[in-house]
Amino acid sequence: MSLVSDFISALKSKRVILATVTAAMVAVNSQLEWFSAETLNRLTAIAGSLILGDSLRGTNPDK
Repeated sequence: MSLVSDFISALKSKRVILATVTAAMVAVNSQLEWFSAETLNRLTAIAGSLILGDSLRGTNPDK
């Protein structure tokens, strides 16, 4: 059961939530065209940068 609980807790992480929201925004925008392609590219790049930055930041091993 540890694998399942680890998977569920990983789904609650900021990175997964941000990636899911970004993917949903891209999918919805393809149908509704809320944003221009340039704006959507910028928003996607910002989301990717936030995910990458959060993945590479240092962590405190004492926590």
